[in-house]
Amino acid sequence: MVSIKELKKRYGTNVCRQCVNKTYGIHLLHTDCKYRLIYPKQCPSCKDVKNIVTGFNLSGYLKSIMKKAKKYEA
Repeated sequence: MVSIKELKKRYGTNVCRQCVNKTYGIHLLHTDCKYRLIYPKQCPSCKDVKNIVTGFNLSGYLKSIMKKAKKYEA
């Protein structure tokens, strides 16, 4: 299962949805994630300016349960 706590442990902070999808292979949609800030900011992982994921909606949570973390790709 992927959790926000695990993302913070891996990256040091929250990251964008694309980085979550790439790392865990979850294929989250925009509606699967919760975003704290309305405006985008720079993702600490990919360095692109995007919305940062701060949580998962029920559909995102269920998708995260089905996947295990891939090996770390630096």
